[in-house]
Amino acid sequence: MRRLTPALGSVLIQASGSAATAAAAVLVASRLGLAAQGEFGLLRSWNDVLVMLAVLGLPQGLLHLQYREAVPAAALRQWIARYVSGLAALALLVIVLGLGTNILPGLPHREQVLVIVAATPLAAAHLLWRSLTLRGAGVVPYALVTAAPALLILAGLVPLALAGWHSGFEWVLFGAAGASALASGLLARSIADAPATPEVSRRWSRRQLWDVSLQTGAQSVLTALSPAALMSVAGLLGAPLAQVGIVSLGLQLYQMFAVAAVYAAPLLYDRAARSERPVDGARLLHALRRHVGLPLMALAAGAGLLGPWLAALVWSALDGLVPLLTLMAGAGMLALAVRLLSTLQQARGEFGALSAQALVRLVAGTALAALMMLRWPATMAVPLAVLAVEALLLAWLLISLRGAPARGGPSDAAGP
Repeated sequence: MRRLTPALGSVLIQASGSAATAAAAVLVASRLGLAAQGEFGLLRSWNDVLVMLAVLGLPQGLLHLQYREAVPAAALRQWIARYVSGLAALALLVIVLGLGTNILPGLPHREQVLVIVAATPLAAAHLLWRSLTLRGAGVVPYALVTAAPALLILAGLVPLALAGWHSGFEWVLFGAAGASALASGLLARSIADAPATPEVSRRWSRRQLWDVSLQTGAQSVLTALSPAALMSVAGLLGAPLAQVGIVSLGLQLYQMFAVAAVYAAPLLYDRAARSERPVDGARLLHALRRHVGLPLMALAAGAGLLGPWLAALVWSALDGLVPLLTLMAGAGMLALAVRLLSTLQQARGEFGALSAQALVRLVAGTALAALMMLRWPATMAVPLAVLAVEALLLAWLLISLRGAPARGGPSDAAGP
């Protein structure tokens, strides 16, 4: 049991970040109204899309180089500093053009957009620095810097909610991104590692970094686009901002389950990348039971099924939202199963299948939700569409993995 303590601690710490994300949505909705939650949800979702576009899957590529190519973190730190400097210069150019020219005169909420653009290099820096901490600092420090942005966003929203301010969400995201980048950067620099000599800095393959990163980066962008597209389509099809806020609350619940799979992924990846034997389904499930535990997984399932009803008892404003939240929780549990099983595909290097999953989730989910909104309100159409797509993906994944032989070693792993 002692050996499991860091792994379980990592899961629990990262779970606090997921809880903070849900608490932030509830705080805004309860104190400032559903319309404010709709605005905050849209800002946060599109901010995530920009960050995924900025990093292009590079965190996974950096993990691959550390684990499989033995590239020291010191050499990668230098490259990350140059990459983030390039992102900062690009963001500054966009801001200058946005403020000093008439290129973006008709852009809605232009000031908010420019603040989010300014936050993007900071959030990207956080993800890139964080990728150096899993191997060098361990799973618990990695979990701390992973949970930091969500916890900081919640802390930043508290004074806004208490003061009754219905604006300033973009500055909260900016501040959280800056503080998270500072924390992960300091941790990455504290790692005791081989020095980055000029010879080492030249030897590691930039081409290999981009080969791995672009394959996973496309999946990350598509995944981040899904909630943003669902909320935006709902708004474009006439749903009032309050309904968009309700949909945003449901998506937060759905994403809590999907994020739980992300918590387990670094532990599974760390195990697979250090293993000399090929990864198969039996070993994946054994690692899940060992690191996460069946009781914890059963607790998550129970919370998903009973949570909406219990929340309605505590917060009467949720009385009419129990069906939506229950459907979203069901979709979230299916998404959890899909993404845990997909870890096996990651370890096998089956990037095409993972990209296809992300594309189906985005395109089919958005299209099905739009069709359903012709008959039902967004608060019913979106959860039904998400549930149907996750059920389809789970069935597809089970069929594709059934009887598939274990192949590929840890050298194929792209990371969590």
